Amino acid sequence: MLYLLNPLIRLHKKNLQDQFIKLVDSHCNKTGKPTLLKEIIENRKTTILNQLHGSNIGNLADIFSTQTAKNIIGKQASPILPQDYFLIEQIAHRLFGCLLSFWTELEIFRTIQSSMAINQHSLNTPDKTYISKKINDDYHYEIVTDIALDKRVFYTDFCDQPLLLSDAIVLINIATFIKQHKWYEMLSILDISSKGEHFILYQFDNDNLYPTIISSALIEPYHDKVNWLFFDNFFQSDKWEKTQNIHTVAQLFPNMTSLSTQRDQTLEQLTCSELENEIFYSIVDKSTVCGVIRFTVNGAKPKMNYHMYLAQKGLAMALFHSKRTLIFSIIEQPAMVLFYQSMACIENDDIPFVFTGNQDINQSGLVTHKGICLTKNASNAFNRYNFREYNAKIIEKRRELKQR
Repeated sequence: MLYLLNPLIRLHKKNLQDQFIKLVDSHCNKTGKPTLLKEIIENRKTTILNQLHGSNIGNLADIFSTQTAKNIIGKQASPILPQDYFLIEQIAHRLFGCLLSFWTELEIFRTIQSSMAINQHSLNTPDKTYISKKINDDYHYEIVTDIALDKRVFYTDFCDQPLLLSDAIVLINIATFIKQHKWYEMLSILDISSKGEHFILYQFDNDNLYPTIISSALIEPYHDKVNWLFFDNFFQSDKWEKTQNIHTVAQLFPNMTSLSTQRDQTLEQLTCSELENEIFYSIVDKSTVCGVIRFTVNGAKPKMNYHMYLAQKGLAMALFHSKRTLIFSIIEQPAMVLFYQSMACIENDDIPFVFTGNQDINQSGLVTHKGICLTKNASNAFNRYNFREYNAKIIEKRRELKQR
């Protein structure tokens, strides 16, 4: 594996990084070990946690930033992994400062290269069938039943060349959730982003042959509720504080009251998890329900708030038109939370979002909220308030909360 070092001599750091990524990818292909990086990460994670005696450190980013990790990675070879794995680990750590960062860049490279190899036919004979609805200006939105089967190509903010839709969404997810927010756990389950039903918002530009994706979201079907992120053990733990507005919940979901009575419990006695499950099981027609995860919004910084507004509006309208009236959601974007909180104070009969629980997961002051979006009411709210009015509601609510 020492041959990896030879081509890297006399190159600047960025060039060194790029060449190393290519060499490792080539090595993985030649040796038939596409999950080599995952094996290294899992092995190092186990070693670090063993030395920490099972302390509850947190996610991968937290674990690999501990002093214990710094004393191990690139310094102590694993007794059970091949020697070439340790050499890759050493060089990756030296060039990228973190194994997780290197794994991220490797998956970005693989996604782009894979799309380039596959979509040349798509570029030569482009499918320009964009069955979409126009939302504002040059922005269009639609729901794609299965992005893995879609042969159209799109631009993203993270690559100069157009990519197949599924690859474009994978790249966006890596660049936003993993590279920006350090949710490295997603690296081992990227395939989820490459298939299934998705909402997409995109913009046409006269300077480009293909549109640019502005927003995307994965739609989780009702019959797969057991695998929804919303009902994952982490999001159903007793650390979540239940909503105080039980009266509103009872009004919106009247069947839930009878279920609770059958169990000799009042709604006030239910935990946050029990309340959310009661809500789900009280819904008669489950086909009107879905989950939404991996919601991304992209664009130039001055346009991000506008794109967030359009993405929320498009998603609500798209799902409502497809007969999905309820979205079980996990949100932490402050603008989204503030707008829905402001609407709860105004639209008593047509509330667009009901909060069910919240938690400051990282003790950082950024509170994550869980709740249910009522797509008809949300569509009406976004159609009633233009972007300037939407911003005004957010600012007003933020000012109100600061004064408390």
